[in-house]
Amino acid sequence: MAPNEKQNLKLLIVDDDEDDVLILKDLIQEGVAGFQIELSHSPSYESALSKLESSSFDLCMFDYRLGEVDGIHLLKKVREMKIEVPIILLTGQGDQEIAVKAMKAGATDYLVKGQLDTDGLQHSISYAVKLTREADRRKRAEELLRESHQELIQKNDKLEDSLKKLKSAQNQIMRSEKLAGVGRLAAGVCHEILNPLNIISGHVQALQMERPDDKELNEDFRSINEEIYRVEKIIGGLLKFSRKGDMEFRLVDINAELESVLAIIEKELSLGNITVRRKFAGNTPNVLIDPDRMRQVFLNIINNAKYAMEGGGVFTVHTLVISKDRRRRNLGKTDDDGTNTEKSFEIPFLRIKFEDTGTGVKKEDMDKMFDPFFTTKPEDKGTGLGLSVCYSIIEKHSGSLEVESEWGKGAAFIIDLPINETMTASSENNLVEEFF
Repeated sequence: MAPNEKQNLKLLIVDDDEDDVLILKDLIQEGVAGFQIELSHSPSYESALSKLESSSFDLCMFDYRLGEVDGIHLLKKVREMKIEVPIILLTGQGDQEIAVKAMKAGATDYLVKGQLDTDGLQHSISYAVKLTREADRRKRAEELLRESHQELIQKNDKLEDSLKKLKSAQNQIMRSEKLAGVGRLAAGVCHEILNPLNIISGHVQALQMERPDDKELNEDFRSINEEIYRVEKIIGGLLKFSRKGDMEFRLVDINAELESVLAIIEKELSLGNITVRRKFAGNTPNVLIDPDRMRQVFLNIINNAKYAMEGGGVFTVHTLVISKDRRRRNLGKTDDDGTNTEKSFEIPFLRIKFEDTGTGVKKEDMDKMFDPFFTTKPEDKGTGLGLSVCYSIIEKHSGSLEVESEWGKGAAFIIDLPINETMTASSENNLVEEFF
């Protein structure tokens, strides 16, 4: 404020004695410097409350005696109404007890009418205004502190969310790297096995040609050839797992595929006292998948659920269409800092959820569920490759495989597959780039 500039001040005087009000007004207008004062007067308790409810004031002066009620009663009522205007109580005599009551009730200051002068008024008004300014500054500082605290909480929540996403991405990368390593190892082992297997097969065929009339021996040769074929088939599957781009994609009705798998295994599940429930969404769109590989995933998950429900239970299969928010770079378009812009959009997914009422998964095992060779089964019951292979297959479909579980309360395996009926098998290699 400039040195000669006066501060506007709206002042309400509450006093039922007209003569006292006139004297007070004269003293204020003649002797109080530094303020441009706009005076208002209320002669009673009721009119004062009405004015304070309808208008805002910078300062109030309440006379102690107001007929049936006193100024302290009015003061308490104003504070109950959460009106924080500074209030100076005016008393007829210097009664210390009244002054103490006034200050306890929320008065800013008090003055004795018989001792009023311009200096006292100037000091009291300036003091009240100063306290108001300090209170306003403190209130504003508290508001800024609350806003900063809230902003800090929001940023912390975003940071925690980003860290969770980063950890999830790192876990996916680690799983992919492990699966890639297992794939390379499998490819090497398979080739090493195939070489002696081909030699064995050649010798068997040569012996068959040398002893065509020996029926018993040829029966043994036939059994050997069948086992060689089985080994070749197993190795062929491992080689497919280790190679990329070897899937045969076509548009398929997932509900029909699930039904075909359940039809095969449902009787076996019922023998283990397991009830199968189907909750398939109607009119689900076809999805681009390799049906053989996807049936392999379904069977693996169902067998795991069967193992988890040794005493029986309920196995439920759900299908539904969902949407996920994704971001895609707008190639060729950049922000002011030169980075590629990103656009958020919704992608439809078909969700397949397998839910069982079995033992569930322990918390410490959740992050290792899809790691190669990790298993909670006994040594003779599983190798720990099933779920890792499933994860690899779903990843090659540009989908996601997740597990939700609480120990002792069953588990749910959730597969999300992108829906795009216009895609063909040749676009499979671009799926990951499209949906990142």
